[in-house]
Amino acid sequence: MTTRDDGTKSVLARLFPARAESFGDFLHTEVAGAVALLLATVVALALANSLAAEPVTRLFHTQIGFSVGAFGFSRPLLLWIDEALMALFFLVVGLEIKREILVGELSDMRKAVLPILAAVGGMAVPALLFFALNNGGAGARGWGVPMATDIAFALGALALLGSRVPSGLRVFLAALAIADDIGAILVIAIFYTARVSFSWLALAGALFIALLALGKMKVDSPWPYGIVGTVLWFAMLMSGVHATIAGVLIAIAIPAGAKIDPLTFTSNTRDRLERIDAAYVPGAHVLESSEQQEVAFAICREGRHTAAPLQRLEFSLHPWTTFLVLPLFALGNAGVRLVGTDLGSLFAQPIVLGVLLGLVVGKPLGITFMSWLAVKLGFAELPQGVRWSHIAGAGMLGGIGFTMSIFVANLAFADAAHVAEAKAAVLLASVIAGVAGYLLLRLVGRRDEGACES
Repeated sequence: MTTRDDGTKSVLARLFPARAESFGDFLHTEVAGAVALLLATVVALALANSLAAEPVTRLFHTQIGFSVGAFGFSRPLLLWIDEALMALFFLVVGLEIKREILVGELSDMRKAVLPILAAVGGMAVPALLFFALNNGGAGARGWGVPMATDIAFALGALALLGSRVPSGLRVFLAALAIADDIGAILVIAIFYTARVSFSWLALAGALFIALLALGKMKVDSPWPYGIVGTVLWFAMLMSGVHATIAGVLIAIAIPAGAKIDPLTFTSNTRDRLERIDAAYVPGAHVLESSEQQEVAFAICREGRHTAAPLQRLEFSLHPWTTFLVLPLFALGNAGVRLVGTDLGSLFAQPIVLGVLLGLVVGKPLGITFMSWLAVKLGFAELPQGVRWSHIAGAGMLGGIGFTMSIFVANLAFADAAHVAEAKAAVLLASVIAGVAGYLLLRLVGRRDEGACES
């Protein structure tokens, strides 16, 4: 097989793991999520610039709701996606953040300082660049649009580089993206909240306390959290605070400890396995041994409780948010109509320029500078094997805004034209940042390989 064929096979292997690996492993890879999101984005753009644009728009604006007696509630399909389904996405993000803070890359402050400060720089510089270009103008409220990093696309692009980048860089970028998510959630909750209804907010607060009480009592089943959390979501929606924040509040309450200690489980399982052996009758049908079946079911039930509810919920929801929620969000929000648009005029708009400069220039500049400053002042040190060229490349990948950036654009602007401008800029900036970051890190990787060979 030729070198070119080997390279193609290598890329395909990263996109579609071998059948020997479980499909569950594939569902949880960064590349798979990025591919699904990319395909949905391409479809959304194609539909928006075709004859199907009008019927698709009508579909997403179809009112869906329910009524009970005199009470009625309805929202367009697009808002159900943006406010209800995206709450599940925020729930998964909240679970990931909680896990990282407890036992992951953000649990050790010595290791977490560098990506956290890099994330702060990567949020502050783009916001300042955008604000400088739009201060006093119609787009001034959109300063939060270029602040976010899309974790799926950023880590997906890094995963395509394989062994060309040090493992420490993957850890750095993952921790940075998680810290970035925390910042984005705070920005949405504080700065992009509509007029607040304090009565509904008080109800949401009481429901959040109820969730915390369930967690304190170590309630293991997800159903009580789901029922109370659904009502909490509705209360947040009616309060004026964006309803997706309910997902984060639910994540805070989910217990992170297992109900049954793994060593207790293994001890109990040994005893039960001996009972299964003792009850075995040669030649008997499996349905004839009720004791064996009961013991086997007991092992299954107890085994489920050796994993923390946080871990079980994150693992079960992650494929749904990756392959359903985010692609649906992209289908509904990434479709920007460019046919008949004066592109020269579009990309001269202050909102577009602010987003482009914020993501393509501000992100890598803020991430790299704050990382350098943290190391220079002795607050942190570079991960093993990571050089400043790697940090610069990761900073460029941080400019892939997409999901969170589009989400904030929908909240920041009331004018549909301004939303369209911001979305177009986010899409273009994400492509530029992703390609530039990938090429830089690939070039650095080739130089490292050449240095090793010489």
